[in-house]
Amino acid sequence: MIDSAPLITLRRLFGALVIFSTLRFIFNGWIDCQILDPLVTFPFEGFEWLPRPSRFGAYTLFAGMLIGGVSIMTGKVYKVGCLVFFLCFTYVELLDKSNYLNHYYFVSLMSFLLCFLPANKPRLKVHAYLLSTCKLLIVMVYFFAGLAKLNGDWLFHAQPLTLWLPQHSDFPLLGSLFQYRETAYVFSWFGAIFDLATPFALFSNHARKYFYPLLVCFHILTWLLFPIGIFPWVMIACTTVFFTAKSHRRFWNYFKKFNLDLPDSVINPAEPKSYKKVFAIVFLTIQFVFPVRHLMYSGNYLWHEAGYRFGWRVMLIEKSGWANFFVIHSKGNKQEVNLSSWLTKNQEKMVSTQPDMIVQFAHHLSDYWRDSLHQDIAVNAEVWVSLNGRRSQLFVDPNIDLSSINNTWAQRSYVIPMDSVISHSQFQSLDDD
Repeated sequence: MIDSAPLITLRRLFGALVIFSTLRFIFNGWIDCQILDPLVTFPFEGFEWLPRPSRFGAYTLFAGMLIGGVSIMTGKVYKVGCLVFFLCFTYVELLDKSNYLNHYYFVSLMSFLLCFLPANKPRLKVHAYLLSTCKLLIVMVYFFAGLAKLNGDWLFHAQPLTLWLPQHSDFPLLGSLFQYRETAYVFSWFGAIFDLATPFALFSNHARKYFYPLLVCFHILTWLLFPIGIFPWVMIACTTVFFTAKSHRRFWNYFKKFNLDLPDSVINPAEPKSYKKVFAIVFLTIQFVFPVRHLMYSGNYLWHEAGYRFGWRVMLIEKSGWANFFVIHSKGNKQEVNLSSWLTKNQEKMVSTQPDMIVQFAHHLSDYWRDSLHQDIAVNAEVWVSLNGRRSQLFVDPNIDLSSINNTWAQRSYVIPMDSVISHSQFQSLDDD
């Protein structure tokens, strides 16, 4: 048995962050531009049945997130609040994959896990396996992020950091260094080593107190340099669970109004039901297996992206693309589609590089012509994509009817294989151009 102090800290910090993030989403007008304004959306496979919310429905979902966030932070009506936040947040996340971010997925998982953690009872001891489940979920993020960086583009060509860092040459103090390719190599190798070392450092009682300030600095630097939202702050907050309960008590004692008020004797919980331990094992097994599903597919998964999402592949690729879609009528007439009249700028960018979204958009076009104009059509696309600074190449088969394809877990045979990995000299020539 261990006391619940680390979970109390996690609950309070996580609740505060999701409240801030929800308010930020509302006040930046993203409800309109990401949920209400798009003409079409790209729901995740298996969740196409979720109804797209009206304006009232959308604001109700975000009100639910705020209420749930307050409940999590304060510990009042805690279990209900966790469930409300999880359902509302995940509902919005599943509506359109063009808005997918790793930290959205992590927030969904953590809020789901909090539903089962007694993180609202300072006077109650908790079973060690509950805290261990939380810790293992957190270190998996770092482990898989580091594992994904062990590829040729990241280690041997410092891509995509070679493309990104020079854009920040005006950054205070370090900016002048970002123009050099050597800096990108240092950042690439340090990033891979940092991610892989983090699980071991956090579990080490000796190394943790020295490593945690480095973790904070690392996440703040990435937050300042790259548009990754609140992800760094979520990880800074969640990794506090690795510190001892004594450290958490001492921290909250500085804030008398919010201290944990833990007496010398605390209540021991009842022996856990066996199904709860089974649930923890199944949950962690899924989180460990799901990120490696890309191994089922041949070819470069950074290119075809089968099994790419939900695998903690953070800041791993830079893809730029250009796409033309064509509607082929039954009489053979070919009509080009104006993407900007169908898609938002963000959707257009995603549809120009994501194979499954290319297929989904082809289905949108097919459905429109069939339902509104009562015509059967085929949809072709000419898509050119560049990955991590390579020269653009044809991405999908331009002669295939994309509306006849369904997104499944099968190999994406309609994606043209990427040219073999280009050499360092070719990357260099791209820079010289």
